[in-house]
Amino acid sequence: MIVKQKSIDKLKPIFKEYLNYMSQFFEIFDHTSWCEGALKNLQRYRAEEDRHIYVLMESESIIGFALVNKHLRFNNDGFAIAEFYIKKEYEKKGYGRRLAEHVFLQFTGNWEVAVSLKNNLAREFWKQVLSSYTNDKFIEKKKNSFNGYGFIFNNA
Repeated sequence: MIVKQKSIDKLKPIFKEYLNYMSQFFEIFDHTSWCEGALKNLQRYRAEEDRHIYVLMESESIIGFALVNKHLRFNNDGFAIAEFYIKKEYEKKGYGRRLAEHVFLQFTGNWEVAVSLKNNLAREFWKQVLSSYTNDKFIEKKKNSFNGYGFIFNNA
């Protein structure tokens, strides 16, 4: 089941797991400060209307999430998957695809998904999902100032 929510309290444990996973793709000098900054940013999803939290539930446990906002790196307007995570034991079972497609259906227009340069698994995941979802009507761009890739499409 996929649920939209404003509360971040139940999301914090899996978000911390996500941060630990993501830390392998960045040069982080102070892991504690980096995590604190990310958790502070997560608070904005509770307060700001243009930020959205979607959680994927299995047996009343959160097994994944998607954070959507309008902080864009590649488009001038639209929506972005800001953060996306599926617990390791649920990967490659269709949960990520289901969550991504559900989120895309919530808003029509321009979309982008940014992926860290070193996160090859995420890059391949998004290529597969977007290839299917858009019938190969997406663009992949590399942006050095971001140090990563962006996938851009429109679902209107």
